[in-house]
Amino acid sequence: MEHANATMYRRVMDAFQGGDIESLKDALAPDVRWHEAGNPTVIEGRDAVLARMPGGGPLEVKVESHEVLANDEHVIALSRATFTKPDGTTISYPAVDVLHVNEGVVTERWAFMDACPSDVTSFFETLG
Repeated sequence: MEHANATMYRRVMDAFQGGDIESLKDALAPDVRWHEAGNPTVIEGRDAVLARMPGGGPLEVKVESHEVLANDEHVIALSRATFTKPDGTTISYPAVDVLHVNEGVVTERWAFMDACPSDVTSFFETLG
């Protein structure tokens, strides 16, 4: 049987892919700390994190989780993240998410990726 925090992670990824901001909001602590791969700035607080999410915007988002490991305090997920712009331009890379979880909500998240951060940054900067 899958651990409840692994199930929560899968629900969060489904919400992220579907632009379901309300479900994402419910999964994040108000004072969540969000570490993004390639971004030296820690995003502080649920509202700041949600402002960075695609949320039904111009991107098609797909996250394929190959393995999700969880216990009462942590989730580690091995995934492939793929983002596609309306013009068909795509960026895809393997990623590792590490989440600290307290009572079923994410309190801190770290992401690591196997992609050149400048490529990722330029991809997202060119969104209209």
